[in-house]
Amino acid sequence: MSSVPQSVPAGGGAPSSDGQRDAAPLSGRWPHALSHAPLLRVSDVLGLVQTEFPTLTTSKLRFYDAQGLVTPERTGSGYRQYSPADVERLRFVLRQQRDHYRPLTKISEHLDALDRGAMHEPVSPHLVDGDDAEFLTAKELATRAAATPEDIEALESAGVIKQAVPGAYERASLDLVVAAQAYLGAGGDPRSLRTLCLSARREADHADNAAEPLRRRGDVGEAEERARELSESAIAVFGACVRATVRR
Repeated sequence: MSSVPQSVPAGGGAPSSDGQRDAAPLSGRWPHALSHAPLLRVSDVLGLVQTEFPTLTTSKLRFYDAQGLVTPERTGSGYRQYSPADVERLRFVLRQQRDHYRPLTKISEHLDALDRGAMHEPVSPHLVDGDDAEFLTAKELATRAAATPEDIEALESAGVIKQAVPGAYERASLDLVVAAQAYLGAGGDPRSLRTLCLSARREADHADNAAEPLRRRGDVGEAEERARELSESAIAVFGACVRATVRR
């Protein structure tokens, strides 16, 4: 991926005085082609980016937010939630600092130009092969889950899974597809899948919120353990409720 934004018009603008065409103004923030849905928690972002940038911390994310460089959305409780576009924007900021030693004021100017379409920066979805793939195409997801492309399309249409970047899904979707296939294969109602997923995500949010006081004190490991225990307890309660109901 190119590290320096080039003055390449985004296309469609009016001719300028030197005969070149100005970039047509774009709406929203760069990168425009990626999803801006707030799907990722702070811990998710750190997991995605720290391999390439090991010095990235929660406090640095807060600093970039305060500087207006990478501004995630907030939940009703005030927690930050990032989109795939935010992650790519974060990678851009970190590359500019690491590879070119650019000050934040200059990086901010570049981002503003990218937002307006006055500059262009190629975006890579960071697709990689192997078991540690960060993203999987629909074909890869179907192959690994022993499903068909039609199954993947149906799950996406139902809102059970969604593309994290154009043409690809987060690797975490693999376990969800496998579980959904087992549920449907046992005679489960496809219309219930979305409700089940929403309930599970809501419980995960509750577990994460309960662990937040520990994170604020700096007990990150203990916080993750607390969130995991609460999540597993929620799974156990759900299973017990289903089994108790089926026996009736």
